[in-house]
Amino acid sequence: MKYLITESSLDKIVKILLSSNSRKIMPGKNSSEIIRMYLQSNPDITIENLIFEKLDNKNFDRINKMSNIYFANSKDDEYAQIRYDINKGVCTIDNELINEISYLFSLEKTHSKQVISSWVAGIIKRRIYTYRGCPPEYQRLLRIPNIEIDFNE
Repeated sequence: MKYLITESSLDKIVKILLSSNSRKIMPGKNSSEIIRMYLQSNPDITIENLIFEKLDNKNFDRINKMSNIYFANSKDDEYAQIRYDINKGVCTIDNELINEISYLFSLEKTHSKQVISSWVAGIIKRRIYTYRGCPPEYQRLLRIPNIEIDFNE
């Protein structure tokens, strides 16, 4: 059975997909096609804009510790979703986040990492020299230390 998707319903569907609660509503196989239709009907919007909106809607807590900036789901989390090493200019991104963005937007993981790191660079107003994914066996790279050290950005 085919459904007619109007422009206003398309807007609503995309808002739901980009919302912070969309993890609870697992995007279906057609979510990337819906996003593609939305982009075609809104030529001023890029896929990067939508990914930035998705990341903004996650409402990450930004945690500055030692020479790193962490983006975590909560200040109480043991592990961050993203870590930026100020001294090296390296952005480390949790593989689950990369997979979520890749799946939702039908992107290669390399492209997802690049867009996520661009979002980070815009938020922290710093240059990122390199970015990488963080598989589960290297999760320690995203561990937020307990040491409280404040620094100027």
